[in-house]
Amino acid sequence: MTLLEVLTRSTAWLKERGGESPRLDAELLLAHGLGLKRLDLYLQFDRPLGEAEVLRLRGLVKERGRGVPVAYLLGEREFWSLAFNVTPAVLVPRPETEHLVEAALAALAGRAQPVIVDVGVGSGCVAVSVLHTLPEARGHGLDLSPLALEVARGNAHRHGVAERLALHVGDLLAPLRTSADWGRLDAVLSNPPYIVKGDPTVEAGVAAHEPALALYVAGADPLEPATRIAEQALEALRPGGFLALEVGAGSAPEACRRLALLGYQEVRSIRDLSQIERIVTGLKP
Repeated sequence: MTLLEVLTRSTAWLKERGGESPRLDAELLLAHGLGLKRLDLYLQFDRPLGEAEVLRLRGLVKERGRGVPVAYLLGEREFWSLAFNVTPAVLVPRPETEHLVEAALAALAGRAQPVIVDVGVGSGCVAVSVLHTLPEARGHGLDLSPLALEVARGNAHRHGVAERLALHVGDLLAPLRTSADWGRLDAVLSNPPYIVKGDPTVEAGVAAHEPALALYVAGADPLEPATRIAEQALEALRPGGFLALEVGAGSAPEACRRLALLGYQEVRSIRDLSQIERIVTGLKP
């Protein structure tokens, strides 16, 4: 079989199984399996593939067909124009979360040697992106999952910010209470869990393969973790410090109301590229 034949059959097979982007997925998986850049596939369509190559590619496509995220199969995902290692221990970085980075960078503009915290650091995509963009900044990454922290540590080293990112295991902001930075933080950032278990809008592949700890809230309130972070951030931030939280579709108005009730100033929401109010922000008085 030629490369083009395998690509065509893989695309058709993934399409039959309801894939949203079967051609793109097939190209990414074939390029990965053959050790090529995606664009190089187009230069080698007539290349005959050996049996071992076909079996390897078939295995990757089969895993994608049962819903395994492409990022887990490739072992990485691009975020903020950086490549991040990902494993099933962390959420797959998504484009909408880049708005969290944008909001942080705008708020920190002009601040000398800012200190940030990423609560629920996961792969480290948010914290590492901010620190990579702001070479004078340093920060902390917090997570309940030691496996997630290992992924974040690897990404911090990959992008040259490991010496400026301290990683801690624990619940929300609790690990920082004894830190010298407590009460002096410039920004608290988080993409916390915000999905209620049983939500029918969650993609089957996401529900089956991404870490439940990072996806789901414990009860019926999708804003419970975000609210607790906002409460703790009032102690952790310096006066005028910045809070930014990613929330689920439809939750931004209530999230803004809660921040205002807690006393945050200049509370607002930021829409993602799909025009969903995705990020809520505020300043500590």
